[in-house]
Order: sequence, then structure tokens, then C-alpha cells
Amino acid sequence: MNALIRYHFTHYLRSFTYIPPLTILIFTLMLNYTYTPNPIYDSYSFTSLALFFMMSWFTVTVFHSEDAAQKEITLLHARRPWKYHLALYIVCVIMAFLFSLVSVLYPIVWQAFGSEIYPSHVILGLLSHFSLAFLSIGLSAIFTRELVGHSLNTWWGVLSILILSLAATSFPDVGWLNLLYPPVGTSLTMMSIGDGVTVIPYRYYWQYGWILLYGFLFIGLYFVRMKKKRR
Repeated sequence: MNALIRYHFTHYLRSFTYIPPLTILIFTLMLNYTYTPNPIYDSYSFTSLALFFMMSWFTVTVFHSEDAAQKEITLLHARRPWKYHLALYIVCVIMAFLFSLVSVLYPIVWQAFGSEIYPSHVILGLLSHFSLAFLSIGLSAIFTRELVGHSLNTWWGVLSILILSLAATSFPDVGWLNLLYPPVGTSLTMMSIGDGVTVIPYRYYWQYGWILLYGFLFIGLYFVRMKKKRR
């Protein structure tokens, strides 16, 4: 599995398809922190949403980095299709964590915030970025070529699900039916607390578990659909 992960990661780097989303992500970070000082949680909330959208682009390009012929050869070497696709997911998750780390540390290194930074700020910022990036991976992979025939449908599907996820944050409260919506709003609500709140109960952090669980559910759905399609 380690060799397969290294192969996917190396092949993706050589494809250069990561350059457009990476450029936009870096530009967003630089633009957001051009003028100082900035509020902590509001800034992290914005950049986590930016990563949410950019991570979908990274995910699709990771899953599509090989052409059809090369993919079949790699599948033969992997022997089991689930290993091939799991390695792709792991590459995406590693990237999501690295981009989350950069998004959180960038304004700290450049002293872009107007108040003192506490561990709770860093922890919530990292959880917000990584959970939304992970959710984006789960949602976006469903529309990659393994399950969707045409590449145009891939991009329309990804864009639609991301916009729906963001729009759901303004939907009225309908009780348990809210659980059907991708929980982007959970992260935004969590990050709406004031910067002066520096002591946060541990149970507060666990609310991000729902966002991660939602991402895992879609990853599981991907493997179920892939297995049915290959029969």
C-alpha cells in the first residue's frame, strides 16, 4: 500500500494538474491577509471555505491524474481495485492536512492577527480547515470517472454538490432532516465565537466529528457503488 501511495503522489506531482487550484489557494491566503490586523476565527472561517472548494478540484485531479490505459495497468499491479482507490483517498487526505496546516500557520507566521494567539485558536482553525477539506474529498470523489461516465458531468456534479452544501447553511431548521445536508454550517457556527474565547470545553471540539463522519459515509458510498459497478 505504501508503494502505491508513493506512486500516486509522485505521478500526481508530475502531472502538474495541481498548479491551478494551488495557485488560487495561495492567492486567496495572501489576499485575505493583505491588510492587517485580522480577526482570527472569521479569517479561519473564510479560508476553510476556500479550502473546501479548492479541495474538490484537487480531489478530481488526483483521481483523474492517470489516463485510462495507465490506470488499467496500475490496477493490475495493485491486484485489488479497492487498494488502488484507497491509495488515492489517502493521497487526498494527506494533501488536505498539509493545506490545512499551511492555512492555519500562514497568518500566524506573518503576524496577520490583531490579538494574541492561543492554542484553542490553532486547534479550532485546524479542525475547521481539515474537516471541511475532508468533507470535500468525500463529496467530490463520488463524481469522479469511476462512477460518472462523462468528465463534464464530473465537474457539474462536484460544483452542484458544493454549492448545495454551502446553500444548506441558510436553510430553515427542519429538525432531523437537517442531518441530510452536508454539515458545512456546523463549522461556520463553531467559528462564529468571539476571538476572546480562549478556554473551550472538550465536548465543543467533538462537534467536528459529525463533519468527518459525513465525509466517511460518502467515502463508504463510493466503494459500495464502485463494487456494484465492477460486477
